[in-house]
Amino acid sequence: MAGERRRAPFIQDFDVYHDESQIGGYWHGILFVPRSERQHLLDRMAAIRSATEYPHPISLKNLNRPSGRMYRCIRGWLQLGVAALIQNLKGGRYGIFTGEDKRLTGYGTLDKVIGIRLGIFRIREGLSSLGTHPDYGSKVETTFRMGLKGCLKQFSGAPWRICSLHFDNHEQYGRRIDLARIRNRIGDLPPEIEFSSDVSIDDRSSDHARSECQNYEDCQLLQLTDLLVGGFRSALGHATRDDHARLCAPLEKLASDWRLGPARMRNIRWNKGYCLSEAYLEGGQWRFDLIRPVLQRSQPDLFDGIFGEGR
Repeated sequence: MAGERRRAPFIQDFDVYHDESQIGGYWHGILFVPRSERQHLLDRMAAIRSATEYPHPISLKNLNRPSGRMYRCIRGWLQLGVAALIQNLKGGRYGIFTGEDKRLTGYGTLDKVIGIRLGIFRIREGLSSLGTHPDYGSKVETTFRMGLKGCLKQFSGAPWRICSLHFDNHEQYGRRIDLARIRNRIGDLPPEIEFSSDVSIDDRSSDHARSECQNYEDCQLLQLTDLLVGGFRSALGHATRDDHARLCAPLEKLASDWRLGPARMRNIRWNKGYCLSEAYLEGGQWRFDLIRPVLQRSQPDLFDGIFGEGR
Protein backbone atom coordinates (compact mmCIF):
# COMPACT_ATOMS: atom_id res chain seq x y z
CA MET A 1 0.00 0.00 0.00
CA ALA A 2 1.33 3.41 -0.95
CA GLY A 3 2.77 5.31 1.99
CA GLU A 4 2.78 2.25 4.24
CA ARG A 5 5.99 1.86 6.24
CA ARG A 6 7.89 -1.33 5.44
CA ARG A 7 8.31 -3.58 8.44
CA ALA A 8 11.94 -4.06 9.49
CA PRO A 9 13.19 -7.66 9.06
CA PHE A 10 13.37 -9.80 12.18
CA ILE A 11 16.96 -9.96 13.44
CA GLN A 12 18.00 -13.02 15.42
CA ASP A 13 20.42 -12.36 18.27
CA PHE A 14 23.22 -14.84 18.96
CA ASP A 15 25.81 -15.37 21.67
CA VAL A 16 29.04 -17.01 20.47
CA TYR A 17 31.07 -19.52 22.51
CA HIS A 18 34.59 -20.70 21.72
CA ASP A 19 36.68 -23.61 22.88
CA GLU A 20 39.64 -25.43 21.43
CA SER A 21 41.51 -28.70 21.16
CA GLN A 22 45.20 -29.13 20.37
CA ILE A 23 45.32 -32.81 19.41
CA GLY A 24 46.06 -33.45 15.75
CA GLY A 25 46.27 -29.77 14.91
CA TYR A 26 44.58 -26.77 16.48
CA TRP A 27 40.79 -27.02 16.48
CA HIS A 28 38.50 -24.06 17.00
CA GLY A 29 34.98 -24.89 18.15
CA ILE A 30 32.60 -21.97 17.59
CA LEU A 31 29.07 -22.38 18.95
CA PHE A 32 26.30 -19.93 18.04
CA VAL A 33 23.38 -19.93 20.49
CA PRO A 34 20.20 -18.03 19.55
CA ARG A 35 18.97 -15.97 22.47
CA SER A 36 15.37 -16.87 21.61
CA GLU A 37 16.02 -20.56 22.46
CA ARG A 38 18.88 -20.16 24.92
CA GLN A 39 16.80 -20.90 28.02
CA HIS A 40 15.17 -23.96 26.48
CA LEU A 41 18.60 -25.41 25.70
CA LEU A 42 19.89 -24.61 29.19
CA ASP A 43 16.82 -26.21 30.76
CA ARG A 44 17.39 -29.44 28.82
CA MET A 45 21.07 -29.44 29.80
CA ALA A 46 20.13 -28.89 33.45
CA ALA A 47 17.62 -31.76 33.29
CA ILE A 48 20.38 -34.12 32.16
CA ARG A 49 22.63 -32.93 34.98
CA SER A 50 19.82 -33.56 37.45
CA ALA A 51 19.01 -37.01 36.05
CA THR A 52 22.65 -38.10 36.17
CA GLU A 53 23.28 -36.40 39.52
CA TYR A 54 26.46 -34.83 38.15
CA PRO A 55 26.77 -31.11 39.06
CA HIS A 56 30.50 -30.76 38.39
CA PRO A 57 32.29 -29.26 35.35
CA ILE A 58 32.49 -31.73 32.47
CA SER A 59 35.00 -32.15 29.67
CA LEU A 60 35.78 -34.99 27.29
CA LYS A 61 39.47 -34.95 28.20
CA ASN A 62 38.62 -35.62 31.84
CA LEU A 63 36.51 -38.68 31.05
CA ASN A 64 38.60 -41.76 31.78
CA ARG A 65 36.07 -44.60 31.82
CA PRO A 66 32.96 -45.56 29.81
CA SER A 67 30.56 -45.60 32.75
CA GLY A 68 29.47 -43.57 35.74
CA ARG A 69 27.64 -40.30 36.30
CA MET A 70 30.02 -38.09 34.32
CA TYR A 71 29.93 -40.51 31.39
CA ARG A 72 26.13 -40.48 31.31
CA CYS A 73 26.02 -36.69 31.64
CA ILE A 74 28.47 -36.22 28.78
CA ARG A 75 26.58 -38.74 26.67
CA GLY A 76 23.34 -36.90 27.30
CA TRP A 77 24.84 -33.51 26.50
CA LEU A 78 26.43 -34.78 23.29
CA GLN A 79 23.13 -36.30 22.18
CA LEU A 80 21.33 -33.07 23.04
CA GLY A 81 23.98 -31.02 21.23
CA VAL A 82 23.51 -33.05 18.05
CA ALA A 83 19.73 -32.63 18.31
CA ALA A 84 20.02 -28.90 19.02
CA LEU A 85 21.94 -28.47 15.74
CA ILE A 86 18.82 -29.50 13.81
CA GLN A 87 17.41 -26.57 11.85
CA ASN A 88 14.27 -28.27 10.53
CA LEU A 89 12.52 -31.15 12.31
CA LYS A 90 10.50 -31.81 9.13
CA GLY A 91 7.33 -32.41 11.09
CA GLY A 92 8.87 -35.05 13.33
CA ARG A 93 10.65 -35.48 16.63
CA TYR A 94 14.16 -36.51 17.54
CA GLY A 95 15.23 -39.00 20.20
CA ILE A 96 17.81 -38.02 22.80
CA PHE A 97 19.38 -39.79 25.77
CA THR A 98 18.14 -38.23 29.01
CA GLY A 99 20.65 -39.82 31.39
CA GLU A 100 17.88 -41.17 33.61
CA ASP A 101 18.79 -44.85 33.25
CA LYS A 102 22.18 -46.21 34.27
CA ARG A 103 21.79 -48.90 31.61
CA LEU A 104 21.80 -46.14 28.95
CA THR A 105 18.26 -46.88 27.83
CA GLY A 106 16.52 -43.72 29.07
CA TYR A 107 15.26 -41.57 26.19
CA GLY A 108 13.29 -38.42 25.65
CA THR A 109 12.46 -36.49 22.51
CA LEU A 110 13.17 -33.09 21.07
CA ASP A 111 10.06 -31.75 19.37
CA LYS A 112 11.10 -28.11 19.06
CA VAL A 113 13.92 -26.63 17.00
CA ILE A 114 16.59 -25.06 19.20
CA GLY A 115 18.70 -24.04 16.21
CA ILE A 116 22.19 -23.65 17.59
CA ARG A 117 24.96 -23.56 14.96
CA LEU A 118 28.46 -24.97 15.21
CA GLY A 119 31.64 -24.28 13.29
CA ILE A 120 34.66 -26.57 13.57
CA PHE A 121 37.75 -24.95 12.09
CA ARG A 122 41.07 -26.79 12.25
CA ILE A 123 44.53 -25.38 11.63
CA ARG A 124 46.06 -28.54 10.24
CA GLU A 125 49.64 -28.07 11.47
CA GLY A 126 48.74 -26.26 14.67
CA LEU A 127 49.38 -22.65 15.61
CA SER A 128 53.16 -23.10 15.46
CA SER A 129 52.79 -23.07 11.66
CA LEU A 130 51.81 -19.40 11.75
CA GLY A 131 55.39 -18.25 12.29
CA THR A 132 55.92 -14.71 13.54
CA HIS A 133 53.09 -13.20 15.56
CA PRO A 134 53.28 -10.80 18.49
CA ASP A 135 52.23 -13.55 20.93
CA TYR A 136 50.26 -16.76 21.29
CA GLY A 137 47.02 -14.87 21.86
CA SER A 138 47.34 -13.14 18.50
CA LYS A 139 47.60 -16.53 16.76
CA VAL A 140 44.39 -17.62 18.45
CA GLU A 141 42.63 -14.36 17.54
CA THR A 142 43.81 -14.43 13.92
CA THR A 143 42.72 -18.00 13.25
CA PHE A 144 39.50 -17.61 15.24
CA ARG A 145 38.67 -14.61 13.08
CA MET A 146 39.20 -16.73 9.96
CA GLY A 147 36.97 -19.48 11.31
CA LEU A 148 34.28 -17.07 12.49
CA LYS A 149 34.10 -15.35 9.11
CA GLY A 150 33.82 -18.69 7.32
CA CYS A 151 31.01 -19.78 9.62
CA LEU A 152 29.06 -16.56 9.15
CA LYS A 153 29.27 -16.89 5.38
CA GLN A 154 28.20 -20.54 5.58
CA PHE A 155 25.23 -19.77 7.82
CA SER A 156 24.12 -16.56 6.06
CA GLY A 157 20.63 -16.17 4.67
CA ALA A 158 18.73 -14.44 7.47
CA PRO A 159 19.49 -11.32 9.53
CA TRP A 160 21.81 -12.07 12.46
CA ARG A 161 23.28 -9.97 15.23
CA ILE A 162 26.22 -11.16 17.35
CA CYS A 163 25.72 -9.85 20.88
CA SER A 164 28.55 -11.46 22.85
CA LEU A 165 31.69 -13.57 22.53
CA HIS A 166 32.86 -16.05 25.16
CA PHE A 167 36.33 -17.62 25.34
CA ASP A 168 37.42 -20.13 27.95
CA ASN A 169 40.12 -18.86 30.31
CA HIS A 170 42.37 -16.09 29.01
CA GLU A 171 45.18 -17.36 31.28
CA GLN A 172 46.09 -20.03 28.74
CA TYR A 173 46.71 -17.31 26.13
CA GLY A 174 48.95 -15.21 28.35
CA ARG A 175 46.69 -12.16 28.09
CA ARG A 176 43.09 -11.07 27.64
CA ILE A 177 41.39 -11.67 24.30
CA ASP A 178 41.29 -8.45 22.24
CA LEU A 179 37.77 -7.86 20.95
CA ALA A 180 38.94 -5.11 18.60
CA ARG A 181 41.37 -7.48 16.83
CA ILE A 182 38.44 -9.77 16.09
CA ARG A 183 35.67 -7.34 15.30
CA ASN A 184 37.61 -4.66 13.44
CA ARG A 185 39.79 -6.97 11.34
CA ILE A 186 37.26 -9.53 10.23
CA GLY A 187 36.63 -7.77 6.91
CA ASP A 188 33.47 -7.91 4.85
CA LEU A 189 30.63 -10.05 6.16
CA PRO A 190 27.36 -10.98 4.47
CA PRO A 191 25.18 -7.83 4.53
CA GLU A 192 22.55 -9.43 6.76
CA ILE A 193 25.06 -10.21 9.55
CA GLU A 194 26.32 -7.62 12.02
CA PHE A 195 27.92 -7.19 15.41
CA SER A 196 25.79 -5.51 18.03
CA SER A 197 26.91 -1.96 18.77
CA ASP A 198 27.51 -3.01 22.39
CA VAL A 199 28.93 -6.47 21.69
CA SER A 200 30.78 -7.77 24.74
CA ILE A 201 33.50 -10.33 25.37
CA ASP A 202 34.08 -12.54 28.40
CA ASP A 203 37.25 -14.62 28.61
CA ARG A 204 37.12 -15.85 32.19
CA SER A 205 37.11 -19.55 33.06
CA SER A 206 34.31 -21.94 32.08
CA ASP A 207 34.83 -23.89 35.33
CA HIS A 208 31.81 -22.96 37.43
CA ALA A 209 33.57 -24.35 40.52
CA ARG A 210 36.11 -21.51 40.37
CA SER A 211 35.57 -18.12 41.93
CA GLU A 212 36.83 -16.26 38.85
CA CYS A 213 34.55 -17.76 36.23
CA GLN A 214 31.87 -16.60 33.84
CA ASN A 215 28.27 -16.71 34.97
CA TYR A 216 26.90 -20.20 35.48
CA GLU A 217 24.84 -20.39 32.30
CA ASP A 218 27.71 -19.22 30.12
CA CYS A 219 29.96 -21.79 31.81
CA GLN A 220 27.50 -24.52 30.83
CA LEU A 221 27.44 -23.41 27.20
CA LEU A 222 31.24 -23.23 27.10
CA GLN A 223 31.40 -26.77 28.46
CA LEU A 224 28.97 -27.89 25.75
CA THR A 225 31.24 -26.24 23.17
CA ASP A 226 34.19 -28.14 24.64
CA LEU A 227 32.31 -31.43 24.25
CA LEU A 228 31.31 -30.70 20.67
CA VAL A 229 34.78 -29.69 19.46
CA GLY A 230 36.32 -32.67 21.24
CA GLY A 231 33.53 -34.86 19.93
CA PHE A 232 34.06 -33.90 16.30
CA ARG A 233 37.82 -34.26 16.70
CA SER A 234 37.32 -37.77 18.06
CA ALA A 235 34.76 -38.68 15.40
CA LEU A 236 37.18 -37.54 12.68
CA GLY A 237 39.86 -39.96 13.87
CA HIS A 238 41.78 -37.98 16.49
CA ALA A 239 40.34 -39.60 19.60
CA THR A 240 42.64 -40.07 22.58
CA ARG A 241 40.70 -43.13 23.82
CA ASP A 242 38.67 -45.83 22.06
CA ASP A 243 35.68 -45.23 24.34
CA HIS A 244 35.77 -41.53 23.40
CA ALA A 245 35.47 -42.50 19.73
CA ARG A 246 32.46 -44.71 20.48
CA LEU A 247 30.86 -42.01 22.62
CA CYS A 248 31.23 -39.46 19.83
CA ALA A 249 30.12 -41.79 17.02
CA PRO A 250 26.86 -39.86 16.29
CA LEU A 251 28.98 -36.97 15.10
CA GLU A 252 30.55 -39.21 12.44
CA LYS A 253 27.24 -39.21 10.60
CA LEU A 254 27.18 -35.42 10.50
CA ALA A 255 30.77 -35.38 9.24
CA SER A 256 29.89 -37.90 6.51
CA ASP A 257 26.91 -35.84 5.37
CA TRP A 258 29.04 -32.69 5.26
CA ARG A 259 31.63 -34.35 3.04
CA LEU A 260 28.95 -35.40 0.55
CA GLY A 261 28.44 -31.76 -0.34
CA PRO A 262 25.64 -29.15 -0.55
CA ALA A 263 23.20 -31.38 -2.42
CA ARG A 264 23.22 -33.89 0.45
CA MET A 265 23.14 -31.20 3.12
CA ARG A 266 20.04 -29.54 1.64
CA ASN A 267 18.08 -32.74 2.29
CA ILE A 268 18.88 -33.26 5.97
CA ARG A 269 17.55 -31.65 9.10
CA TRP A 270 20.97 -30.26 10.03
CA ASN A 271 21.35 -28.10 6.90
CA LYS A 272 23.08 -24.81 7.88
CA GLY A 273 23.47 -26.17 11.39
CA TYR A 274 27.19 -26.89 11.26
CA CYS A 275 30.28 -26.60 9.07
CA LEU A 276 33.62 -28.43 9.17
CA SER A 277 36.72 -26.99 7.53
CA GLU A 278 40.46 -26.75 7.93
CA ALA A 279 43.25 -24.49 6.75
CA TYR A 280 46.97 -24.82 6.18
CA LEU A 281 49.78 -22.67 4.88
CA GLU A 282 51.35 -23.57 1.55
CA GLY A 283 53.97 -21.35 0.00
CA GLY A 284 53.03 -18.58 2.40
CA GLN A 285 49.37 -18.69 1.29
CA TRP A 286 46.38 -20.00 3.20
CA ARG A 287 44.63 -23.00 1.66
CA PHE A 288 41.23 -24.22 2.77
CA ASP A 289 39.73 -27.69 2.60
CA LEU A 290 37.27 -30.08 4.22
CA ILE A 291 38.54 -31.91 7.28
CA ARG A 292 39.52 -35.39 6.21
CA PRO A 293 38.99 -38.22 8.73
CA VAL A 294 42.07 -40.30 9.40
CA LEU A 295 40.24 -43.56 10.13
CA GLN A 296 36.84 -45.19 9.98
CA ARG A 297 35.01 -46.61 12.97
CA SER A 298 34.31 -50.33 12.75
CA GLN A 299 32.30 -50.89 15.93
CA PRO A 300 28.56 -50.16 16.09
CA ASP A 301 27.30 -47.62 18.58
CA LEU A 302 24.37 -48.08 20.95
CA PHE A 303 22.62 -45.11 19.38
CA ASP A 304 23.14 -45.93 15.68
CA GLY A 305 19.46 -46.73 15.21
CA ILE A 306 18.25 -43.41 16.51
CA PHE A 307 20.78 -41.29 14.68
CA GLY A 308 20.34 -43.15 11.40
CA GLU A 309 16.63 -42.46 11.12
CA GLY A 310 14.75 -39.60 9.55
CA ARG A 311 17.73 -37.65 8.29
